[in-house]
Amino acid sequence: MISVTGIVLITFLVIVIIFQFKRKTIVVLMILPLFFLYTQWYEQKNTSIFPPHMTDFQGAIETIPKINGKVISFQYKTSREILVVRYKMNSAAEKRSLKNLEIGTYCFLNGTLKEPEPRSHYYGMNYREFLHNKNIHWILEPSQVDTGSCVKDNKKSLISSIKIWRSKSIKQLEAHFTKNTAGLMNALVFGYREKIETETLESYQKLGLTHLLAVSGFNVGIVSYFLYLLFVRLGMVKELAYVLIAIFLPVYIILTGGESSIVRAGIMGMIALCFIVFQKKISPVVLLSIVCITMLLWNPLYAFDLGFQLSFLMTFVLITSISLYKTTSNTQLLLITSFICSLFSFPIILYHFFEFSIWSLPINIVYIPFVSLVLFPVAIVVAAVAHFIPSFLYVLKIPVQFLFEGSVSILEMVQGINGTLLLGRPSSWLFLFYFLAILYVFYEWERKDRFQLRFCIPLIIVIMLQACFPYLNPSAKVSFINVGQGDSILIELPFRKAVYLIDTGGTIAFDKEEWEVADEEYDVTKKIVLPFLKGRGIRRLDGLILSHADMDHAGGTEFILKNFPVGNLYLPENKNLGELEIEIIESAKQNRIQMSYLRKGMQWGIGNSQFVVLHPSEKNSSANNRSVVLWVKLYKTSFLLTGDIEKEAEHEIINHFSRLKADVLKIAHHGSATSTTNQFLELTEPRFAIISSGKNNIYGHPAKEVMNRLKEQKVTIYRTDENGDIIFEATKGDLKIKSVK
Repeated sequence: MISVTGIVLITFLVIVIIFQFKRKTIVVLMILPLFFLYTQWYEQKNTSIFPPHMTDFQGAIETIPKINGKVISFQYKTSREILVVRYKMNSAAEKRSLKNLEIGTYCFLNGTLKEPEPRSHYYGMNYREFLHNKNIHWILEPSQVDTGSCVKDNKKSLISSIKIWRSKSIKQLEAHFTKNTAGLMNALVFGYREKIETETLESYQKLGLTHLLAVSGFNVGIVSYFLYLLFVRLGMVKELAYVLIAIFLPVYIILTGGESSIVRAGIMGMIALCFIVFQKKISPVVLLSIVCITMLLWNPLYAFDLGFQLSFLMTFVLITSISLYKTTSNTQLLLITSFICSLFSFPIILYHFFEFSIWSLPINIVYIPFVSLVLFPVAIVVAAVAHFIPSFLYVLKIPVQFLFEGSVSILEMVQGINGTLLLGRPSSWLFLFYFLAILYVFYEWERKDRFQLRFCIPLIIVIMLQACFPYLNPSAKVSFINVGQGDSILIELPFRKAVYLIDTGGTIAFDKEEWEVADEEYDVTKKIVLPFLKGRGIRRLDGLILSHADMDHAGGTEFILKNFPVGNLYLPENKNLGELEIEIIESAKQNRIQMSYLRKGMQWGIGNSQFVVLHPSEKNSSANNRSVVLWVKLYKTSFLLTGDIEKEAEHEIINHFSRLKADVLKIAHHGSATSTTNQFLELTEPRFAIISSGKNNIYGHPAKEVMNRLKEQKVTIYRTDENGDIIFEATKGDLKIKSVK
């Protein structure tokens, strides 16, 4: 797999080898192929032992069960491999019963094995790969989860006992504090971030503070320091104190969830303490290299974990940059440390999150000491009080919540001040140039023995190159975004002269009982469309065009209008406005966005691009038949985008446009049998057809009749439910098509 993760790992290893081993570089480089052969062998073994038809399982709950609405999920460890269990509960009583499930409980389950969903979005998470890297290959969907078939193990192992204590401590904090306060404390103390509110996580992410919520080396250092003070106060000799701390660190790794960053810090701490006890010295880089190689030998797939990459890369950079810390001022030390970490993490954050906050450096300078020296110790004290003196929590509740909620409010206020550099996902070659430019900064800094702003000129050039590249690109792109059962189409004109989004997708809400409501309802526009825009490096929409005001086409419009710059909002001309359409118009007015109404005959052009509105007409018709139908020509390639029109609207278009041709036809109404008549296909003569529909949707889209008509006309079919995101790239003499799958 060629990816940014591989580039990061190889870059890290090569830097370590060249700068640390010097004359032995060639020897070590010769060993690298052996390591890659080992990873290939490991990967071949990383397969499931279970056959797909297996239905009966017995094992123990491995992770804290997560309940979201009517769905409960957890990792389930059998004697042979780990599964992810996902179960839809049937009643409020069943939900109350299953809330009592905890880590270490043995359960007998009967159900169906399903493969994790593969990647279906260019700028989304690859869930199948994520689980594969954790040696998980199946999702088990039980027919029933009965607490009567689950028993608690009385002969718990030490590891299991620690995990159970961790789980109870997490739940105890959740029971006494607000969701956000408990979530932040659990993240800092136990490495458990599941219950932090989405807005808070986004604030930390956008301001480059996510690393503060990951238990890592600093946490290990603080805990070890306080333990050392405690043991010395108890009269222990230093050597015994070091040994006891080294013994405690594996327990601390389990307590904090065992993520790669804490494993790295914990192992380094144990080895360093052993060397101190035996009065031996070891180079920090050699120590880091030993830990890195050990972890990769244990599981080579750690290399694809973002936490592993950032943890080792940042630690290595700080260790090898020690010659730059020629200051006795703590403020200057903090400033240099924050600058180095922000600079080296910049390309990786950009690759995964597409944007970078210019407030990252000043906020890190303030929040690193605040979180490390205030929030973290307070969280530890509160967790200890919750375990030993729970009644005292009522005294701590108000001041602790004020402290944590106040810190979040400050972050949200800072985030509200526009300071985000949105560049999109850098290509592999650009990503490499970023690292070369950053290495040049540090090379010159060390060589000149002082930092000068001119060292950053190559880095600034790379940033400007990425920012300007879309405006130098002569190709046009039409992206059919996989939003499930809905539509969303992005059009980027040559040299990015304009960007149009046609429909936003939207999540259709069904009536639910109170117990079924999720903590956070899935928003397809927020989770898929917005990341697609940002991943493409788009900073503004010149036009947001709504084909019609159905929820699956326009349900995310208000979210886009509030969270993304939009120049113009285009709506179908319609005298009978529905509830959603009224809300959209009000939102556009509040956000001071200009509105235009589209009707048959309207057209506009930009450069070599042409837009013609074929529908709706003044004729009164159903909501679907009032959809905007747009004919778009980009160079020599034409696209016909049909919304949800049905055969009546198709016949009307046939009667008015007798010479209508289209190379690419967006099949109307998600492939419903009410559209895409033979006459319409014969008129348009498409080479390619796009069907935007949800996987296993309840409507049976696309209809077999439509598929048969397209096959009879020998049209090449692309489907978002099968192909994921689909991108057409048009140039003067060529048309390229690519999809995620």
